[in-house]
Amino acid sequence: MSVPQDIPDGLSLLLTSLNWSNVDDWWKRWEHVGGVNLARHQWSVPVVDSWIAFVGLPLLSRVESALLQGERVLLGISALPGCGKSTLCGWVKFASQQLGWPVEHLSLDDFYWPAPQLDNSMQGNPWCVPRALPGSHDTRGMLHALQSWKENGQIVAPRFDKSLRNGRGDRVGSSSSRPDVVLLEGWFLGVTPLPSIETEILEGLSEQELAWRSKAVSSLADYQEIWTLLDDLWHLRAVRSDVSSRWKRQQLITLERQCGVSYRASDLADFNRMVLAALPPSWLRNLPLSSAVIDLTESRDVREIQVMKSQLSASSSSATG
Repeated sequence: MSVPQDIPDGLSLLLTSLNWSNVDDWWKRWEHVGGVNLARHQWSVPVVDSWIAFVGLPLLSRVESALLQGERVLLGISALPGCGKSTLCGWVKFASQQLGWPVEHLSLDDFYWPAPQLDNSMQGNPWCVPRALPGSHDTRGMLHALQSWKENGQIVAPRFDKSLRNGRGDRVGSSSSRPDVVLLEGWFLGVTPLPSIETEILEGLSEQELAWRSKAVSSLADYQEIWTLLDDLWHLRAVRSDVSSRWKRQQLITLERQCGVSYRASDLADFNRMVLAALPPSWLRNLPLSSAVIDLTESRDVREIQVMKSQLSASSSSATG
């Protein structure tokens, strides 16, 4: 099978940054282990070949180059809710296991506070969301888990089940592994305060929303040291911030079908309002730490790929042709 049609602008540059100077050679490498059908059954929803070819396999190549470094590497994936980043990272982990690669997938969501602290941190927010805002995570615990893994190779992390407590969620157990690469994803992963907030007060924002935006912005300071641990950050960027609302609705419909976890239209509307109002939109669109930006259309097709800065490249032993 040849490379899917309509190769997005920037793919060749991205692959070059991963020491693949020839797209055809890169494609043959993945065709050898299954190509777009690699771990296909692991996708929880139907997935098109182009998403695997232009997002999944390049990310898998990034994992491969990280493994060749001989050091523990933390790769960040940032995208708005509903984009599919959790499903993508879960597939990368499973495909890596099939290839014999020690890779772990974690989400910011795994580090939500236990129920009492979580409820307290979200109490009184104007969007009535039970979690997701900056401040709803145990950032000290997250930092300690990642630093310990960088030092000794073992990562122990809590796991969070969103279906518990009638959808409010709670921690349930933990995981322990010894990966060489960890994928960490989240909807505001890598967001850094920029000097733009004064020009981005949403028209019609209530006083309570303004107060909680300030609170969310202040809470971002607790995440910055975690961002410094990232060896690489890939940003899956929506063409418009409001398309996340549609993506999230599709995601919740799928969750309801698979797990029986229902949702109310009003809850979804409140959540989407939170995403648009809690942080300045430009902060979510422009991540200074990004090394690769994959611009997505409203239908989640890859429109363009931008390499923002040099990434960790594969070692010279990589057989890139």
